[in-house]
Amino acid sequence: MKTFNTLTLIATLSLAAATVTTAHAGSTYNSKIGSVPRHSSSYAAAIDYGHFTWLAPDASVNHIVVSLADQSLYAYNGKQLVAYSNISSGRPGHETPTGSFTVSEKDADHHSSLYDDASMPFFMRLTDGGVGLHAGFIPGYPASHGCVRLPYGMARELFQHVDSGTPVEIVPNSVNVSVTQNTTSANLAQN
Repeated sequence: MKTFNTLTLIATLSLAAATVTTAHAGSTYNSKIGSVPRHSSSYAAAIDYGHFTWLAPDASVNHIVVSLADQSLYAYNGKQLVAYSNISSGRPGHETPTGSFTVSEKDADHHSSLYDDASMPFFMRLTDGGVGLHAGFIPGYPASHGCVRLPYGMARELFQHVDSGTPVEIVPNSVNVSVTQNTTSANLAQN
């Protein structure tokens, strides 16, 4: 009888451990141990993939490349990579346009005229239709209404280092970036 109770207890504990319920950011989701939990919008809001690096903090930026495939931005001074960052581009139905653009307007305290007066700090306009670079939440996948969202610190620094007229290339494919001591090269690799 003692063996049966021990086995029953072990089986009960194993079954209880197989399903985990986790509360996070005001939401609850269930997952099986060993599987990847599905992200609800409130759970994803608690994770920020807003990583960025400034390699040459005193250098100006005279060219920007955005890779939609990599969800990354690369800022250059000539051929030297100055900074790089994770981004969040336009979600399905609101895709970020690809092509060659220039920064036509800068507004440190911009608010959207299209989306409920949404705050878009350090906005740098790329199109007449309202697409630009600005600070925003970076969930790790395309989630914007077409703009290129940047981590707040990256948007602030980029805003200070970019002049109106700076070219911005937005490409759908991956960008291979190799960093050497003082120079870099970006090769646009077709996927």
